[in-house]
Amino acid sequence: MDLSVIGITPDAEAVYRHLLRNPGQSAGSIPEALGMDPDTVETAIDVLDRLGMIDLSDRYRITATEPRTAIERLVEQRLEELNAEIRRVFGTRDAITSFLDDKNQGDRSAPALDIERVESGARVRQRLDDLAFFSHKETLCLHPGGPFNELMIESALPLDTRSLRRGLALREIFHPDALQDTRMVEYLRELSRLGAQIRVTDQPMDRMLMYDRSVAVVPIDPKAHSTGALIVREPGLISQLVIYFESLWKPATTLADYLDPPAKDPSLSHMEQRVLAVMARADKDEIAARELDISVRTYRRYVADLMARLGAVNRFQAALRAKEENWI
Repeated sequence: MDLSVIGITPDAEAVYRHLLRNPGQSAGSIPEALGMDPDTVETAIDVLDRLGMIDLSDRYRITATEPRTAIERLVEQRLEELNAEIRRVFGTRDAITSFLDDKNQGDRSAPALDIERVESGARVRQRLDDLAFFSHKETLCLHPGGPFNELMIESALPLDTRSLRRGLALREIFHPDALQDTRMVEYLRELSRLGAQIRVTDQPMDRMLMYDRSVAVVPIDPKAHSTGALIVREPGLISQLVIYFESLWKPATTLADYLDPPAKDPSLSHMEQRVLAVMARADKDEIAARELDISVRTYRRYVADLMARLGAVNRFQAALRAKEENWI
């Protein structure tokens, strides 16, 4: 147990325990009995005396205070100190009003457009960390360039993971160039597994980050990101940037489909589509051919070809597989 929280040092504890076990000891006998330096013992006795744990009225016969009395008193004193500290901490909330007055004064004197220019690279990173930390709904990102380097991935993954585990929606659009690196692909796959929505497009786009659809961060110069960033809070501009993002998001390809493209639907002629539809309901070839206005021989040739493409052993199975493959 750690008694330092109520002011009892390890040396003082050792001396106190000795006095409890050996009542009536003199101060001079303690160093030898405990194998401690006399100065250390004197310091410990001063601590015990200050805490009211011993009676030093007679140094030749020191009396240790009964433990329940001594410890309970120290605990109560410490709790009173802590309660006083808590009251002081809560009292600082009163400063919010005066700080808000300062903020309101600043807002009244702020420029017409709420756009902040941040030119220091380190300061931009700090502002991005702050914005990500205090977001509580959604983050939108546009990444027009190539893959992140290893250091960028190592820095970004913990931040993205923290946001996703807090329940934030994360939607990101990348240029195909970014997926030319295996580490980048694994990073994006991991984000997808954690719940991020990632899409890919080769459409021209500019770098952008947006938090809760209320704050956007864009480069000062889109062609030179190192020049710094603009932090935009102007509602009219934010609205346009959201529309810009959504216009890129809707037609973009999902990461899964980009990395593992689904099998393409077969290219069916109009007649093949009609033959498949009739196969599903006609009992006889003659009836099906008459409905399609073709010869029975031609109808059977279409059927044989479609069965081969579907890998079916009979017409019933062919009809089922055609439905499963969304051919009809």
